[in-house]
This record gives sequence, structure tokens and C-alpha cells, in this order.
Amino acid sequence: MRRRVVTLNSILGVLLILATGCGKAGDTSRQTLRLSMIPTTDPGKIIRESQPLIHYLEKETGAKAELTVPTNYAAVVEAVASDRVDIAYFGGFTYVQASARAGAIPLVQRERDQAFHSLFITQPNSAIRSLSDLKGHSFAFGDVNSTSGHLMPAYFMRQQGVDQAVIDKAIYTGGHDATALAVVNKKVDAGAMDEQVYARMIKEEKLSESQVRVFYTTPPFFDYVWAARAGLDRGIAEAFTNAMLKLNQASPEQQPILQLLNASKYVRAVDASYDPLRKAARDAGLLK
Repeated sequence: MRRRVVTLNSILGVLLILATGCGKAGDTSRQTLRLSMIPTTDPGKIIRESQPLIHYLEKETGAKAELTVPTNYAAVVEAVASDRVDIAYFGGFTYVQASARAGAIPLVQRERDQAFHSLFITQPNSAIRSLSDLKGHSFAFGDVNSTSGHLMPAYFMRQQGVDQAVIDKAIYTGGHDATALAVVNKKVDAGAMDEQVYARMIKEEKLSESQVRVFYTTPPFFDYVWAARAGLDRGIAEAFTNAMLKLNQASPEQQPILQLLNASKYVRAVDASYDPLRKAARDAGLLK
């Protein structure tokens, strides 16, 4: 009888171990997918508006998704580098930083991010009509680590021979919407901002063409991208990638998510596409 009890207990123990092991291996439902996004606008607003995306990703990946949005761009790079975030929505420059510092891996980007632009704005009655008119005027960038709010606008300003003093004395508002308001409220004479944030503010009537005038649009450059930390499980990274690539405007359920993301479709991102940004950052002394 004792032999039978020992044998039975052993079998039950083995079955318990096997059951526990099977529950963990390849089961993304037990994982938490930690997401983050750079604060292109108000962080709280981004989190509130992103809930449909979070629910969609949970459904498609089987993982529990958690989203955090810090108050500055550098914090997202730091979070990915310290393995506190699995996948992040970067601007082109912050992706380049995360790639150099922690080997971040590009996953997907909106099709529009392959030809993005920055807009230069001023007051409607301003004498500023071109970049050459900026000399002697005050100017605003967004976050110092922003691609469309600082890196590329400053790059094109230098290319066009804008007085270096304009760049050196510029203020940093911390965000694209804040830059727009700084121009509207005449805290500065002009500023550079993300074209999609400008379009959204116009659409939401938080900004009007009676308040600001676009006087220069930059040439196209690569910008926003979703990227994973170097050590993230390939399965969950691919599940996220496939979920984003699957988004289709023809789907009644998915169309609102694409509208939220200002996207028509997503495509796979390629690291080499960001080499021009790397060069611009190095030339400006912002990347080693």
C-alpha cells in the first residue's frame, strides 16, 4: 500500500510540474506587454485616447497591455534602456538614441512616417515669410529630443543659412501643442512643430489659421516608429507587429484606431532608414 501511495504522489507531482510548465511556455496570456509613447501632446490625453488601441492589442496578442506616457521624450529612451518598457512609440530621433544606447529594434511605422514634415509657423500678420526672415526674431522648438520639433527643423535651418543666433537662443516648449500656443500668445515670433499635431489642432478647433500662418514646410524625412527593447521575446514582438500590420481602414472596428493614430496603414520599419537622422544628430553634436 505504501508503495502505491508514493507512486501516486510522485505521479501527481510530475503532472503538476508539467501543467505549470505548459501554462508558461509560449502562453502570452500570462505576460504583461509594457508599452510607452513619447508625449507629443498632453500625456494624460494620450493615455485616455489610446484605450481602444490597448484593448485591440490585448485581443490580438493575448497579453495584458499597460501604457505609460512620461512628461518628456528622454524618459521613454531611459525606460527602454533599463528594460522597464517592452515596446515604445518613438520619434525618429529618440529611436536613434534608443538604438545606439540599448540596441532597440524597429518593428512598424505608419506609411506616412516614411515622408514626414515639420511646419514653421508664425502670427498671420508677421513680417516673417521665409527662413531667411528669422534673423533677429525669437523662435521656439518643442522637446529637445523631438525629431519634428527640434532635430530636423534645426537641421534644415542650418542648411538654409539661418542665423545661428536664432537657433542658439530658441526656447524649448516641451511639446508641439505648446509651441503652437507660444506662437499664438506671441511669446515667440515663430516656431517649428509636427505637421500631424498641427492638423489635429486645426481639426479640433484648438488652433485656427486666423491665429497662425505656416511659412515653411521642410523636405520629407523618416520619423515615428514603434520599436522593441533588445531582449524582448520574439514571439510577443512579432505578435505586436502583426497586430499593427493587420489594421485596416476597411474594418469598422479598426478604422477608429487608425484614425486615433493618424494612420492609413502600418508597414515594417527598417533601421537603415534612420541613417540620415543619425547623421543630422551627429552633425549637431546631439549623438556620439
